[in-house]
Amino acid sequence: DIGLRMLAPKELFKAQGFPGGYITDWGVDHNGQRINLTKTAQVRMCGNSVCPPLAAALVRANLSDIAITRRAA
Repeated sequence: DIGLRMLAPKELFKAQGFPGGYITDWGVDHNGQRINLTKTAQVRMCGNSVCPPLAAALVRANLSDIAITRRAA
């Protein structure tokens, strides 16, 4: 037996580069009501996410001229 364990949702989000205070255990439904998410739903959402450092790098690479213009204004 190897003795492996699955990562918890918070650990998965941290490995993806999400900030420590990122909310992963609840969400909002279509009526605007807060709902608690199951562990399975949290893991699914992490798997469907785009890690923030990658998203920021894509925006910087593709919109750097706009960012410079807005900073100067």
